[in-house]
Amino acid sequence: MPRYFFHLVGSPMPEDSLGTVCPGPEDARSQAVVAAGEMLRDIDGAFWDGPEWRMHVTDEEGATVCEIRISGRGPSA
Repeated sequence: MPRYFFHLVGSPMPEDSLGTVCPGPEDARSQAVVAAGEMLRDIDGAFWDGPEWRMHVTDEEGATVCEIRISGRGPSA
């Protein structure tokens, strides 16, 4: 089974050097959505009014499988 790498851009976390084995690109995209949701839950709203971050998923050859961009804006003061 192919390995996919879930890199977080704009985050202090290091690049994903181990990757995750998934049956195919559709499953890797589904995993990206689940992982992004879990991260948003775990940071408990800390993304509001912060810089955008992206989850950039690549395959073993480095080709982009998908990219999720996350940013949040609260009400203007």
